[in-house]
Amino acid sequence: MSKIPVGYGLNDCPPIKETIPLSIQQIVVLVFNVLPVPLLIGAGIGLSASEITILVAGCLLVTGIATLLQTIGVGPIGACLVGSIITTVLWTGLHKQLSILFKPYITGAVVMALGLSLCSVGIGYCAGGVGSADYGDPINLMLAAGTIIIMVLLNYFCSRNFLSKASPLIAILVMSAVAAAFGKLDLSPIAAESWLRVPQPLHFGIKFELGPIISITILSFIALVELMGDQTTASMLAKNTLPTSRETKGGVLAQGIGSVVSSMFNMVPVISGSANIGLCGLSGVTSRYVTAIAGAVVGLCGLCPKLCAVFSCIPSAVLGGVALSAFGTILVSGMNVIHNGGPLTARTTTIVAISLAVGVGFSAAPDALSALPFWASSLLSGVPGTAITAVVLSLILPEKKEEKAA
Repeated sequence: MSKIPVGYGLNDCPPIKETIPLSIQQIVVLVFNVLPVPLLIGAGIGLSASEITILVAGCLLVTGIATLLQTIGVGPIGACLVGSIITTVLWTGLHKQLSILFKPYITGAVVMALGLSLCSVGIGYCAGGVGSADYGDPINLMLAAGTIIIMVLLNYFCSRNFLSKASPLIAILVMSAVAAAFGKLDLSPIAAESWLRVPQPLHFGIKFELGPIISITILSFIALVELMGDQTTASMLAKNTLPTSRETKGGVLAQGIGSVVSSMFNMVPVISGSANIGLCGLSGVTSRYVTAIAGAVVGLCGLCPKLCAVFSCIPSAVLGGVALSAFGTILVSGMNVIHNGGPLTARTTTIVAISLAVGVGFSAAPDALSALPFWASSLLSGVPGTAITAVVLSLILPEKKEEKAA
């Protein structure tokens, strides 16, 4: 195999023989991250199997559309569309002020909180998937460990060829075969699915009620905070610089448009793909073309359930090995954002330390907030809790003259 440069940049288009496998590994992570949403919502509100199928189809189609919006955009058409009301009003009117407010040490802390909170999700997958009958089975942990080991070895010993970039996919294929030997690979869902399913927009009708609108508004704000952290991580991985104001605003507008489309197809607002961004750091491939192809295929999965079933058959423990490594990459990216923002002063160290302690602490002990209403507990835990605490502290603790000069 001929030697090629390590990784592919934002605007690099790899050869088709490499683009396909690189896109497949993005597809796998993307499908596993979005499928639980319609499944949990459908089961939670008591929908029938056929109605849950409608949610799944709409979710995958919208995920594909949102991914294409974020990677290749829609040119001048995007400026003519109204995204979600919250994102449009907030970022059109207050974009410059918010960009100044969220300084590198704040966005870095948010990214670190995101990585830390996701690590528990990755461990859950490694154990076999929370709620599964074999959760915690040592074989599951072995499959996850084997997946991580294969990726580490390929990244270390094949760092300058394609094997390194495709290490997640290679690890998934190898360990899925191992899982089959232990009876952990079930391919029956592929045969059970149909070849064609047409998504049904507004299948459940449309109704405006104040309570749900307030809840979704809060969730949309939380999604914006997470998006800012993900944009910073993506920019650092692709260009080793913080995102520009234009890039940030464009990303938020794309998420707003995606959320509008999502609501039309019976789903909740879309969010950024943290796991896929982590995979970019893991593989060294940040090419928008690779991600765009992945988005297009996931969108097609919404029309072809059998195609989606192929990816959903991958054992959770195997995917957990990939996810855990990707989430660790996000955590380290947050550290790099803080480091590249300049040396930490006594003030910024205090802000980062307390905000992480609040966000990560409440995320680890959610029962501490059980007496509060949902919207309040949502704003204090995890990424929102870290972001809000950091912003409040940065406003309460003014910068000293020497810090402003630096």
